[in-house]
Amino acid sequence: MKLENQVAFITGASGGIGGEIAMAFAQEGADVALAARRVEKMEILAEKIRGLGRKALVFRCDVMNDSDILDALRSTEKELGPIDVLVNNAGIVSFEAVHELPDEVWDRTMQINAKAPFVAIREVLPSMIGRKKGKIINVASVSGKIGLAYRSAYAASKHAVLGLTRALSAEVAPLGITANCICPTFVDTEMFVESIQKWADETGKSYEEQREELRNRVPMKRFIDAAECAPLALLLASDDSNGITGQAINVDGGFVQY
Repeated sequence: MKLENQVAFITGASGGIGGEIAMAFAQEGADVALAARRVEKMEILAEKIRGLGRKALVFRCDVMNDSDILDALRSTEKELGPIDVLVNNAGIVSFEAVHELPDEVWDRTMQINAKAPFVAIREVLPSMIGRKKGKIINVASVSGKIGLAYRSAYAASKHAVLGLTRALSAEVAPLGITANCICPTFVDTEMFVESIQKWADETGKSYEEQREELRNRVPMKRFIDAAECAPLALLLASDDSNGITGQAINVDGGFVQY
């Protein structure tokens, strides 16, 4: 039980990577707070977690609103205790050529993918610093390391998350707190399916052509399953990773080799 009696808070927890991480944490003994917009899906997940004998809270949280994030974090600490593990997983993808990118798409992408993690981190840090204990995990992307056409806002936001994580890790390293990124690519989730269609629309390809092209760009010739990100999240949340901080670790089938 690597996370026994610990409290984890996860954004974007209604399914996909966030849902898999939540279950992995609960199976290792953590009480979990789930935050996302789709309450019905989180309630189903929460029942599974409670079936494991762990506590689970559900918060309707739109990370476009800083107040939603803060309310959920503060309610979690009130009901479950101090947050030991923060997972910033909520995110969106946008697909526009730079010269056609509207301000509102840029602003929304930066808020959800970059500012929301910052707001959550800033809120939990004082408690972690006081206890000299804490694990911060940001689900970024290989797009935080490279640029792909028609994904400028997304790439910029994920580069920002990596920069935030690295600077944060340098600040809190002497205090028993770690901060790391998980960098997936082409994870076969509901959001990815929608993304393929948008990418196809930008390039003039069919959905099937775009999907096959992306699959062939991965050295393993397959997409990543959301469940493949959970073991890495568990490692970074546990004491097994006490010597790992400031890292951006890929789960990408060999797509980016650094």
